[in-house]
Amino acid sequence: MIVNARNQSVRTIGFAIAILVMYGVHAFAVQEKISPLSDYQYKKDFAQYESIKKEADVQKRADLLLAFVKQHPISRILFNVAGDYMECVKPQMGKDWAKAISMEEALLALVPTEQTVQAANIPAGVDAFLKEHLAPTQKLLLQSLIAAYYQSNNLPKAAETAEKAYTQFQDKAMLPVLADIYLKTQNFDKYLAYGQKIMAEFPMEQSYSTAIQMAQVYIQKQDVNSAIGLFSKVMDAYGDKVPPGAQEAQWNATRAVAYTVIASDPYTKKDYAKALELYDKVVKFNPKQPDAYYFLGMCKWQTKDQPGAIDAFAKAVVLKGSYAQRAQQYLEQLYKAEHNGSAEGMDQVVAKAKADLGVN
Repeated sequence: MIVNARNQSVRTIGFAIAILVMYGVHAFAVQEKISPLSDYQYKKDFAQYESIKKEADVQKRADLLLAFVKQHPISRILFNVAGDYMECVKPQMGKDWAKAISMEEALLALVPTEQTVQAANIPAGVDAFLKEHLAPTQKLLLQSLIAAYYQSNNLPKAAETAEKAYTQFQDKAMLPVLADIYLKTQNFDKYLAYGQKIMAEFPMEQSYSTAIQMAQVYIQKQDVNSAIGLFSKVMDAYGDKVPPGAQEAQWNATRAVAYTVIASDPYTKKDYAKALELYDKVVKFNPKQPDAYYFLGMCKWQTKDQPGAIDAFAKAVVLKGSYAQRAQQYLEQLYKAEHNGSAEGMDQVVAKAKADLGVN
């Protein structure tokens, strides 16, 4: 009897333990299955977030928001928390860039990556979280960091972060940012590479200023053909009109430079008729560009328009550009050839050139 009672007791205890283990494991399983992206967790996260927002002290609120992200890196309110955290960073911007950057870097370090989210094996809602919450949060922080590095004159870090943002999001809005940074750091090869991407991604109406700047860089690199190609594309779009928002006087100066560079190609190839057409445009947009008048004179001379060449050379002389001395020699040569070897009256030609140009 004693043995049977003991066996019965053991069976009862074993059964009780089995029940406890079963329910205990089940309880843990239920707890483990609560997804960080579930409605239940969202409500808990939001309640905690609302409590943090009540903190009046900006630095304390920033610390609490940072702690929240550390505790709940995968949360449906991640973007909201990041946005409020950036509001806490704003007072440091312009005042203490090192502090602002440190705060932004601290948050970015806690924000999960797509890889860590995927590795968490969350049963549902991951794709929506990545698209609607994680990607916008990462983009917000990276863009803010780029601006902070840029404004604090840490251009190498600005470039590094902008490269990361562009690689990650393939956001074409990053292209002008990268081009500007590399232009300022005089990394011309990188600048031109991103400039080409801008030209491919944006219509000429939006990219013409980049094309002009690229052309100037190509000239510095003594790649005149590439400069001509870019200036030609810009003038095809805006040679006979002013781009929206541009000042006409400034755009006229740009057109004069562009046509000067473009004209150099047919002039070099001895296509004087084409070069003449282009140099006429140069002086149309910049009536006091001395070298243009010299080349106009040369083109007119080569196309048998001696009187026109004399007038052009006289203007080159009056404006005293780098070709003034040579223009003087050709002016005298042509004028004498037209007047039986006499220079009499040539001073009147020069006086007329001054009057035409408004030069004393």
